[in-house]
Amino acid sequence: MHGKRFLKPGVILALLFTLALGSGCAVETRHKILAAVFEHVPPAGQQNAEPAPYVGHPRRQPPYKPPPAAVVRLKAYKPAFKFDWRGILLKLPKDAAGGVDWVAALEDDKIEPKAGLDPSSQDLYPVMPLDVQLDPKGLPMFDATFPHKPHTEWLACDSCHPKIFKMKAGADPITMAKIFAGEYCGRCHGKVAFEPTTGCARCHLALAGPQ
Repeated sequence: MHGKRFLKPGVILALLFTLALGSGCAVETRHKILAAVFEHVPPAGQQNAEPAPYVGHPRRQPPYKPPPAAVVRLKAYKPAFKFDWRGILLKLPKDAAGGVDWVAALEDDKIEPKAGLDPSSQDLYPVMPLDVQLDPKGLPMFDATFPHKPHTEWLACDSCHPKIFKMKAGADPITMAKIFAGEYCGRCHGKVAFEPTTGCARCHLALAGPQ
């Protein structure tokens, strides 16, 4: 082994490359040598053809781009009528808490409730000018007065009787706690009528002081 010398791989490649470019090497042999050393060597006899561009894969995949969302165009909605509700409410009388005083609006002919949502609805019940006294035992300052008149201008009798209030004086255990919880008077007051927490003197007339 000491007397033998081996050519380095780089020298062997250089010799093969020289032979491939020399004029004495056949076309097929030259192609095999060049194809073994380089990538994308054109087939034998097509060395002068334009090489196809090499397209490599990206090192990182491009971020995902979702397709554009479809645009839905709706026809413009134009109501048949329009009221300036804010302006109307500002013109209505106010109570001590700053809310609309609907009873005063009725008495001043500022509003006129309709019989129903259907334009052909008719009043089936008359307005009843009857006040009902509710007297809690031992608390004369908290005697309450329920006026039927403004309520029957808004509601029919069967709106309250007998589901909410029985048709007998003292038959319902009405308390302020139950009203605050949405029972009895709390079915409307605090929702569509004045707040019971700010309208105490509206029912407990003694709390309003001398007239």
